[in-house]
Parts: sequence; C-alpha cells; structure tokens
Amino acid sequence: MASMKFPTKCLLFFPLILTILASLQNYSSQAQTPTLNPYDFLHIIPNPDGSITRPKEFFPTVPPNTSSPLTFSKDVPLNPNKKPWVRVYLPKYSKPVNDLPIVVFAHGGGFVVQSTASPPLDSFLSNTASQLAALVVSVEFRLAPEHRLPAAYDDVLEALFWVKEKKDEWVSKYGDVSRCVIMGESSGGNIVYNVGLRASDLVRELEPLIIRGLVLIQPFFGGVNPITTGVAGNLEIVFDLLWNLSLPLGAPLNNPYFNPMFGGGSSNLEKIKNLGWRVAFAGCDGDFMIDRQVEVFKFFKKRKLDVVGDFCKGYYHGVFIGDPTQAQKLYDFVRNVFSSYMRY
Repeated sequence: MASMKFPTKCLLFFPLILTILASLQNYSSQAQTPTLNPYDFLHIIPNPDGSITRPKEFFPTVPPNTSSPLTFSKDVPLNPNKKPWVRVYLPKYSKPVNDLPIVVFAHGGGFVVQSTASPPLDSFLSNTASQLAALVVSVEFRLAPEHRLPAAYDDVLEALFWVKEKKDEWVSKYGDVSRCVIMGESSGGNIVYNVGLRASDLVRELEPLIIRGLVLIQPFFGGVNPITTGVAGNLEIVFDLLWNLSLPLGAPLNNPYFNPMFGGGSSNLEKIKNLGWRVAFAGCDGDFMIDRQVEVFKFFKKRKLDVVGDFCKGYYHGVFIGDPTQAQKLYDFVRNVFSSYMRY
C-alpha cells in the first residue's frame, strides 16, 4: 500500500471546527474567561427565518479527485428531492480489484457546519480509502438548523440503501456490499451510532448489504450533566448552541439522540449485540469530551456489545482528521478490529 500523504495546500484550510475546539480548550486555561458569542466564534450568521449563513471563506470546499494521487473520487446525487449527495473514493491499484469492503462515512461539524468536500476531510477520506483498501462513500447530509435531526440520520441511512441497490458503477463493479462498515467522526460518530440503531431493525430490507460494525471516532455525545470536564463555561455555550440548532424544536438536551444512555439505553443495542456487529471506539484523553466518551464506552461494555476501544494519551478533539500520524494509527486500529472483512 502506498504511503499516506496530506497535501500542503490542505494545511492552509485546517478544519475550522478543529481550530475552534482547540481554541476553546485554550480558553479553559484562562483565569478569567471572557464571555463568548458562539455565533461569532463558529463564524456563522443567524438569519431571521431561523437559517444560518456559512461564509465560504471560512468553509471552503474542493472538487473531487483533487486531494490525493492515491484514489479516484467523484460526487453522486443521493436524493435529488432532498439534495444530499455522496463523494465516493476508489483506491488506485495496478490491477483490477472487484471486491473492496465498503465504508460509509459521516463527517463532523456539530451537525451545523462542515462538508465532506472540505479540503482536510477530503484528504483524510482519500487516505482512508487507500489505507483501508476500501470503497469509501462519504455522505453530504443535510445540515441543521435548516434540517434538524433526524435529517442527518435519515440521509446516512438512505446512503446505506443507495449502496445496497448498487446503482452506481463503482459500487457494483468494485465493492462488496456484504462487507460494510459505518464510520463517523465527532458529530458523525453520533450519526453512525443512531443510524446503527435504526439499521439493526432493517437487516432484511438492507440485504444484500451486510453491516459488519460501527466506527465511532471521538463521538459527540452528551447527557444529563455537562459533556466536558475541567473546562470553562464558554465550551458549554458553544456546544449548547450546536445542539439547540440541531435538535427538534423544543427537545430537551437530555434525549436519545444526544445521550446513548438515556432511559437505560436503546433496546436496539441488544439487536446490535445479537447481530455480532463490532464497535470500534477511538479517542484521546486530551479531548475535552473524553469523560463522556469513556462513560459511553463502558456503558456499551455493560450492555455486552462487542466494543473495542483505543484511547491514546494527549492530543485534542479532531486529531484523527488533522494529524497524519494519528490518522495512520486509526487506520491500523480499524484494520485490526475488522481484520476478517478488510483483507488487503
């Protein structure tokens, strides 16, 4: 397999959300924390109709097939009526390969910002396809508040059916739909968890697609108490805004979308266990959400899921997208967890 490369030009557009989160961690160390306007800090502008404006200078995107020599990529409409689409990544090989495992991916951004076409994420996904020797289908799901949850969950679930139907030439010619893993980072990890719950009810309807497991990368979860430990209130202000923009109007912060442990957890966790899905859980203790992530990881263990954790020391939220060395460790972890299905 070719070595992983992150183009220099992508570093010029280091994901805004990662910069935001790192800055918030710096805020937490200040003796006197100034009051923060979360809209200004996120570089979004609220509009009178309840929508938001996302200035392009803060949220750049790139066309397909530009970030890496390691893969081909293309954009394909998922549902013209609702306007989500997918970016598909096909690793380059010297000889034809027709049975690649399929990774369906959900990006981060607090459900409110970011795109699968953002330069660093596009580069990360290109490397993901190359390093995992997989056909990657990354979903450009609808964003909140224009489309509140469960819209993002609906779109990623629809992407699973799109893969199942094999209408796209790359999926039908190069992919093996019987070896599908759903992967997501930050709020995308939350999406993967919630989509996994739904998909566990639809196993027969999804055939011949077979889900083999879930990959939760620093997932964005919450609960009854604040999601962070040892940090200043500005962090909670920003995350409260993201959730208030994302959740159905009037929904409390403590709810099943936000908190996997709500009400003792979903009854579908038992289905995930019985289906034999593996759950790979990646994080780091420098992430200010680590306590909640570890709590959820232990809860999954308690519910007897086949969950495997890899929690490294130090770093920050978003490190697996922003740091090539840690991304490589993530790929090694995922390959190990799903070694029966990722054979290359």
